[in-house]
Amino acid sequence: MTKYYISESSLTESYNLLTNNEFQYPGEFFTLLILKHAGLSQHDFLDLSEEEVKRDLFNATSKLAYLFISDEFEKVKNNFINPFSMNGWRNNPSETVKQWSTQRLINNVTGGGRLWKRIVITDPENSNSIKLKHNYLDYFKDMKQKLNLEAISIWLVRFTAFDKEAPTSHLIRNFYEYFNVKSDEKTFFFTASPNIPLTFSEEMVSSHFIRSLIGNPSNNPNWITENETLDIETQQSDKDLETFNGDNVNLGGNSLDLDSFLNIVEKAKQVILTGPPGTSKSYLAKKASLKFDFVKRIQFHPQYSYQNFIGGKILENGTLIDKKGELILLIEDAMLSSNINKEFLLVIEEINRANVSQVFGEMIQLLDRNESLNLTFNDEMKEYTLPENLKIIGTMNTTDRTVGRIDYALKRRFYQIYCKPDIEILVDKTQIEGNEFSISDLLSKINQNLYENLSNKEMVLGHAIFLKDFVYSETAQKFIWSLDDFENLFNYVVLPLIEDYCNGNPDLITNIIGERLYSQLTGNEFSLAIKEFLS
Repeated sequence: MTKYYISESSLTESYNLLTNNEFQYPGEFFTLLILKHAGLSQHDFLDLSEEEVKRDLFNATSKLAYLFISDEFEKVKNNFINPFSMNGWRNNPSETVKQWSTQRLINNVTGGGRLWKRIVITDPENSNSIKLKHNYLDYFKDMKQKLNLEAISIWLVRFTAFDKEAPTSHLIRNFYEYFNVKSDEKTFFFTASPNIPLTFSEEMVSSHFIRSLIGNPSNNPNWITENETLDIETQQSDKDLETFNGDNVNLGGNSLDLDSFLNIVEKAKQVILTGPPGTSKSYLAKKASLKFDFVKRIQFHPQYSYQNFIGGKILENGTLIDKKGELILLIEDAMLSSNINKEFLLVIEEINRANVSQVFGEMIQLLDRNESLNLTFNDEMKEYTLPENLKIIGTMNTTDRTVGRIDYALKRRFYQIYCKPDIEILVDKTQIEGNEFSISDLLSKINQNLYENLSNKEMVLGHAIFLKDFVYSETAQKFIWSLDDFENLFNYVVLPLIEDYCNGNPDLITNIIGERLYSQLTGNEFSLAIKEFLS
């Protein structure tokens, strides 16, 4: 099977952005990421003397900083470099990666220096056990520049084999997951702007190429040339490279790929996709529906009734007759002998907007899939059951306050999959003309502020709000927004949603987006206000 690797051009772009970044805390942040991979958090103490923790520290340091493909270089000096301090060797550790990660790092953090006392708490009963202080971000609060998220996410996978070309959003999620980056840290430390053209090659970058990017250490001016032959010999080493699974496509802001979602639908028979507006619930249902032979799509609303869904009596030509509802007709079609090997799907959009218990009526018991029910239409009794080849997918907007909740009797009969905002996908799919600012940065900060002020995970904005067909470019395969169009989207879609979440409370709205953006600015003033908000 063909393997793919980050290209030299993308890695060069990554390197250039990292070296030109003027982040003020390269050493502290480098160490913090490594500790977070090993399990450092605000909740439980992490014992740095444990062998398993030391292995995690070594692995994280190697993945983030190691310069070579082969372990041939494991015991030599200058075998790793802090990617947040790559503009020279002067401020980098002089030990090998093994020595630094399992000895010096631990000594620096637990040695009692004032620096780390502002970031971590030491267990009074064990000087090697630490956890993050609740206000540890205050240590970094005066930083003047954020770190480029794309650059460090690409650098992290410089030696990784991919089974297929992956989008930048997958690399970003990989970075977040590996270092256990939390929501507040995402908005605090990183920016997703500007975009790096991500390309792949069937050849992995060489150690020699990495050396050439970084340059010779001052104490070894022949470092690059002296090791060129060894670099070539070890390029095809049998080192066990990590493989990145490009098939794990994140749909609808959840961790499921399409195949996994379909597998759940197949086994559970009925699923409800829940989440805030704009989190691709309908999109995911539509993608899944392409795998079925017959699809019936209906939308519940406050006037939708039992008669519409199951059936009831109507007056036709002066005669009172029974009319079968949409579910009954679908069941009868699915149970036909000619259709028994075909897959049927019922998609119920906005399932919580109707009185669901009333709409389903006694048919709710059929959702258990081992029950049957006798119904009579026009004096003819017939036994009904939900056939195996009929599946149901519902979608539900969890922020809709105009309708009631689905009762537990119905809820427990559906698998519920929560779809959250997929901010990283905006890195792949959206752009402001001229790269004025990052849409993913904007959504990330707005949602962080919404949650901090409203304490409700449902009261956030979804990514799909920024994926409008009229700005989609077939050539670029992106949603490219002009400043004028984005200004209108913000002022007349985003802002009204925020106002609704805040019940029109001006103080809350100002806390979330600031006074200037609340003023519905236009033109250059709008662009400047966005940049000010993101800074």
